[in-house]
Amino acid sequence: MVKVLYIAGWGRSGTTIVDNILNSYESVFSTGELYYLWRRGLRQRRKCGCGDRFAACALWREILDVAYGKRQPDPKAVDELQQRISRVRHTPSLASGPLSDEAEEYRRLLTRLYHAIGEVTGARLIVDSSKVPSGAALLPRMRDVEPYLLHMVRDPRAVTHSWMRATPQLDRPEPQLMQQHRPADSTVHWLVWNAFAERLARSYPNRYRLLRYEDFAAAPREGIERLLEFTGVDVRNSPFLDDTTVLLEPNHTVSGNPSRFRTGEVALRPDERWRADQPIGPRIAVTALALPMLHRYGYKVSVAA
Repeated sequence: MVKVLYIAGWGRSGTTIVDNILNSYESVFSTGELYYLWRRGLRQRRKCGCGDRFAACALWREILDVAYGKRQPDPKAVDELQQRISRVRHTPSLASGPLSDEAEEYRRLLTRLYHAIGEVTGARLIVDSSKVPSGAALLPRMRDVEPYLLHMVRDPRAVTHSWMRATPQLDRPEPQLMQQHRPADSTVHWLVWNAFAERLARSYPNRYRLLRYEDFAAAPREGIERLLEFTGVDVRNSPFLDDTTVLLEPNHTVSGNPSRFRTGEVALRPDERWRADQPIGPRIAVTALALPMLHRYGYKVSVAA
């Protein structure tokens, strides 16, 4: 049996730092955004969190060998399969009811991968921060997998502000900027992805947790330890130096925010730059679009800085 914690939610919600902290516990291994293994890791040959090109990372070569042996899946074929069956709108059908032949093929492929990760790393808990709701939908349907779901939410105005900033990608052969999202696009994604993630709670009876970025940032050590206790993982030998300072270990994450490459001592503070820097126009637009779910997640409607 392999234990997997899947982190779901729209991007820029604090998932990468939570992922990196969890990975720094001895009994935890983080894959980063495993969803992008085939496209970014194997097809685009981006960097592993360890700094090596993904194909050159000895750990991932061993994992793939244990998972698939000499019959390695074709990355292009898996990427295209993934695009056909794991779109966000397919989340409900992947969570319940009969699976199509292609969805069943994809489920078997991922099941073998999770088991190989557990076997090679020896981790008591695997963390997959892919965020995509459709990936979380399939996890409870995998054989000999004990699934947990962490649903991370952040104020949509802060999320939009982060998506609008120019952020360099550090894992590509040639320097590029990460994709940016305009306020309406980011907020619609925020609404849809969070709605689907919340709906998946019924597929994770007693194994679903909602964590707001703001609550985590206010008390990071407490939030992480509660999460590990929830998954049944020992919190001793903590990487925390105090309640808000952590020693981040190197990782082997497949993909994620560029901050996944950060290691060493890190002081954790809430990122509230959006309150002072975000123009009033985008702030009003996001507030209006997200209004139905602002109160649900405990965010104030006021757009004042």
